[in-house]
Amino acid sequence: MKRISRRILFLLLLAFLPLSMAMARGVTFLVNPSYSPFSYEENGSLKGLAVELVKLLSSEFGLEAEMVAMPFEEAYTKLQDGGEYALPTLVFTPQRKSQFNWVGPIAVTPTYLYARDDSRDIRSIDDARKAGKVGAVRGYYSQQLLAEQGLDTLIFDDETTLLKSLLEGGIDLAPFNYDVYKYLTENIPESSKLHATIVLDLDMTYIGFSKDVPLDTLRMWQEALDSLKSSGDFAGLYEKWLPGRPVPGIYTLLTEEYPPVTYMGDGEPEGFVIEIVRELMDRNGMKEEIFLVPWTIGYELASNLPNVLLFSMDQTEFRKPLFEWIGPVGRNTAYLYGRAGSSVAPADLEEARKVGTIATTKDWWTEQLLIDLGFTNLKSFLDPLDTVRQLMSGEADLAIFTDLTVSELVQNAGYQMENLDRLLEIQTNYFYIAASRGTDPETVLSLQKTLDSMKRDGSFEEILRKYVPNVLITPLLFQSSTPSTVMLQSVVNSLKIGELASLTLEENGSTGYVWDVGISNPNVLSLAFVKHGVVDTGKESLTGAPYEVEWTFRAERPGECVIVFSLRRPWESVHPIKTFAINVKVE
Repeated sequence: MKRISRRILFLLLLAFLPLSMAMARGVTFLVNPSYSPFSYEENGSLKGLAVELVKLLSSEFGLEAEMVAMPFEEAYTKLQDGGEYALPTLVFTPQRKSQFNWVGPIAVTPTYLYARDDSRDIRSIDDARKAGKVGAVRGYYSQQLLAEQGLDTLIFDDETTLLKSLLEGGIDLAPFNYDVYKYLTENIPESSKLHATIVLDLDMTYIGFSKDVPLDTLRMWQEALDSLKSSGDFAGLYEKWLPGRPVPGIYTLLTEEYPPVTYMGDGEPEGFVIEIVRELMDRNGMKEEIFLVPWTIGYELASNLPNVLLFSMDQTEFRKPLFEWIGPVGRNTAYLYGRAGSSVAPADLEEARKVGTIATTKDWWTEQLLIDLGFTNLKSFLDPLDTVRQLMSGEADLAIFTDLTVSELVQNAGYQMENLDRLLEIQTNYFYIAASRGTDPETVLSLQKTLDSMKRDGSFEEILRKYVPNVLITPLLFQSSTPSTVMLQSVVNSLKIGELASLTLEENGSTGYVWDVGISNPNVLSLAFVKHGVVDTGKESLTGAPYEVEWTFRAERPGECVIVFSLRRPWESVHPIKTFAINVKVE
């Protein structure tokens, strides 16, 4: 659907909904007056990206909203207490998930621990614990996150005083959202003496609503925000307030430092799966930013939020039911590695379980694999480069890596492959693009079918061989997560719960006649996916040419229903020129 049409569709929906549903209830927005550039108070007026966003949503879509300035800690408590309130700049966390309702995201920004240039090198949380005094703003999620990591913090009332204390040496480390930090330091020359150290979190900022706000109201706000994103108006707000910064889309794409699969190249994410994902997005008319984060952060967000695509993820028995899967996009083999010349060289898994320490990377499939195999001698690290360093320094006896990525990880850690010995093969896995639960199933199926098409037309292999020239491609080309699909017949069709069924018909939109599809019992059968394709494959964009439309349905619950297909002009109140029905029974 074209960008502009989403807003038209939203307004049409308002027009035809019952009045009780179409009129979203009024909500009072509690606005943090000291959170530039998202919200701040100037000469008695509220300003900022989030403030303008609420005003735009209210004026464009008739959503009733009142804004009141209120310090964050007070507003947060009020939101918890109930009533019809919203906090327009609330960072999502798993702990907060069930306490509030969420509309967004409106920002996706890393939070770093900042330090002075004369401080010790900070590469991990362990380093931060030894660095000295750490500050945080009262009530902010960063305060809670630091406490969970075992860091004692000095508490400040706002970020301006927190920054001042860091500059003057009162504290040694402080967490700041990157966008907020840039605004705070814009006119402070002394800030050039500060630098970002480790990524503490990826702030997924939402409009947080209290639990008392009706679900219909929440749905209206989310659909209105999605419409602004599709039309480009949301990007316009970013251009004004955060020029050059990534604009959050309807979907959030997360990846990690895992060369050559995914990694930060010359200022932007690169790697063969990055290119595959970008091609998938392009072919589906989706323009989404890709954010590179530590794996633990990406995995936690994908485990808790809808509309998150995390890649690349190895499919394990533990993970399989937790996500939807698009792929596979690659395969790799896990091995145990030791230091070259080391006397620690287990001959089998039983011996490996008895060695002193095996270094792993937190939440990687390789770590989960060893846990599933009964290993208890594991030492986990957030950064895979630290996993390499622990092995090479002798702090760990063995480490687990995959054949696809070990070479670049070892090199980036400052070593060479001849410093390691490959010892034991553990397991070969396929890896995928993982879609979080709650992601639109039509989008997931559309991306999977597009990937299958890329494997058929040769573009998938072309991208992969740019990065891994000698890869064994054949197993990947014949593997797909697309569920098997039954072709619907004119007779009664019997389906099992979860099974897909499809039907393809020809239409010609240039004449105005298109197929209208109705399902007599949507609880039994749902429409999962619609794909438009040109019949004349030699002329992909021939104006006026007929084309094929494929409808894919999903069996939801036991029962019977009828699918009615009618060929008609939607704007004409006359009988369709052609009608037929298909009976479906789900068992």
